[in-house]
Amino acid sequence: MTIEDYIIGHWSNRAQAQSNPTTFASVEIIWKAIDGGFESMNFKRSRGPEDPYRKKRHKLEYISDTQVIMQNYHLDWTRHEECDMILTFDGQAWHGKLLGNECRGYRGNRVVSEIHLYGDKLHSMDQGYDEDNNLVWGSTQLYKFVRM
Repeated sequence: MTIEDYIIGHWSNRAQAQSNPTTFASVEIIWKAIDGGFESMNFKRSRGPEDPYRKKRHKLEYISDTQVIMQNYHLDWTRHEECDMILTFDGQAWHGKLLGNECRGYRGNRVVSEIHLYGDKLHSMDQGYDEDNNLVWGSTQLYKFVRM
């Protein structure tokens, strides 16, 4: 299986959100191949795909059989390289984190992000920190998605 096989799909954390609704919002993620690369879209299930809270484009740069850089782009294909991720394959799953510390997201907050791809599961966590290093959005626990 390639990294594309691990990430492309429609993902949901519905079971996690229903079992712990005060901690986890019900979220869906769609990863799809498009001309020139990939597109990802994250949205709350209650709001639907017409109102995503994040939508990005990506290209993969293969470093080796076990390391890939996921290059990040805005929807107009302008680079957003400060949010690139390095993903490493451990023989069972791909594990990714941001390459640096300069990724900025909502309201200019510094973003910390990680992703784990297991083939039939996708675990991720995104966080935003203010200038005083206070967590201002995101989760302290992994969101656990399954392929729909």
